[in-house]
Amino acid sequence: MRGRILIVDDDTFFRTTLKMCCQEYDIAEASNAEEALDMLKKPNEIDLIILDINMPGMDGLTALEKIKTLSLEKKVIIMTGYSTKNVAIKALKNKADNYLEKPFDIEVLRAVI
Repeated sequence: MRGRILIVDDDTFFRTTLKMCCQEYDIAEASNAEEALDMLKKPNEIDLIILDINMPGMDGLTALEKIKTLSLEKKVIIMTGYSTKNVAIKALKNKADNYLEKPFDIEVLRAVI
């Protein structure tokens, strides 16, 4: 059975690019945190969430907290193009399973997945 990944990013081009690079997985997409949380509240088979931090509306760190409240076993990779030490620490304290800084090499993402 193929793994199922939810990509959460407001950048349509970035989501499309990740989807094309990860064709061996079933990919679901959300353009913001609220949409992703709505998807996760319903029965689903999402194995991994790749979550951007900077999005309009709810940011990724707040979404991470809510995701982990809904389901601690969901794996979450946080990604951002605006990294700081404090952001990385907060993401890991909130139980992110990994943290990537954009831009990242697709092979690095594959290794993390």
